[in-house]
Amino acid sequence: MKKLALIALLAVGAVAAAQPSGSASGSDPGSAGSSTGSAGATGSGSGGGAGTGSGSAIFIQIDPAAPEVSAVASPTELKLGGRFTLFVTAAMDTGQEINLREPVELGGAFEVGKRVSEDRVRSDGKRVREWQIEVRAWELGDLRIPPVAVTFTALGHAGQVETNSVPVHVTGVLGDSDDPKLMRDNAPPLELHEKSLLATIVDWLEDPLHLGILVGVLVGAWMGWRFRKLRRRRVTRLVGGLAPMMNAPRRKIDMTSERALERLLSIEQSGALTKETERRSGYAEMTDVVRDYLGARFGVMTGEMTSAELLLALTGKLDDGATALIERWLGRVDVVKYGNFPASRDEAYETLEAARTLVVSAQQPRAASAKEAAS
Repeated sequence: MKKLALIALLAVGAVAAAQPSGSASGSDPGSAGSSTGSAGATGSGSGGGAGTGSGSAIFIQIDPAAPEVSAVASPTELKLGGRFTLFVTAAMDTGQEINLREPVELGGAFEVGKRVSEDRVRSDGKRVREWQIEVRAWELGDLRIPPVAVTFTALGHAGQVETNSVPVHVTGVLGDSDDPKLMRDNAPPLELHEKSLLATIVDWLEDPLHLGILVGVLVGAWMGWRFRKLRRRRVTRLVGGLAPMMNAPRRKIDMTSERALERLLSIEQSGALTKETERRSGYAEMTDVVRDYLGARFGVMTGEMTSAELLLALTGKLDDGATALIERWLGRVDVVKYGNFPASRDEAYETLEAARTLVVSAQQPRAASAKEAAS
């Protein structure tokens, strides 16, 4: 504001010095032809006195309510197409409203992007608003950002004031030559070498993270293979002589079947089927195992059912082959268990193997068995 007041005083003094006096001098013989009146009169006198004029005077009008505005750029040296920030600052009195004139146009050499503003209070009590405008430069050489217009409203009227222009230097991106518009010479051909698969793997394993991933995958694969091998051995031990039958096609042994096969294996290892005095009780245990298995597998209360009732309850739940297998096995066991028919050691072990076959065959319901047979 002090600068504005000083400029106003100088302008008023210059106008006062250029303005002629209100009347011509009486002692000058040429004063009769001189112009008289205000500085706004036009015309020229015919005499040689000092009262001659040359036209209308120019008055400089300065709005004392205009805000103080300025503009700076950062950085001022950049590459072609690079971005810089234009800071426009305006200091205003309380009660003033200021803004940038829309749209903000800086000419064809500059592209205006997004902008943000921030207000703060200066130490002298004035409010300061700063705009940060993102700009891209698209021409080479020494450029000047044109003044930015700031509009304001104060003391009941509106006005406009402009910032200073800002210089920036834009260099090329094609080379480091003195002339930014000079292109670099053509480069010679560059031979490219393709890496082999082994070299690519070696480079990939140089990263400790990649090496850890590979070790984890290998350990996981080994543990899975080991588990499957132990599982196969366990199933082979449970089914005994049925292992070749299970391999073509191999069927998965679930928990229900596994418990039944474990109980049958326990009967075999107890020696009850070897001793003639305990063979009948061994048959009874095999019957309980098979009945419990069928009841758990198909949701049937087998405890109080006869063999005929059990077969009737299983109707439609198994294919014809599995149903016939169960019927034959129950008939063989009932003859020994209820008919007191003497069975030899070999017949007892054949019945045990038939029980294992029954457990494995009855794992899948009728629909699944039919689908497997079709495949």
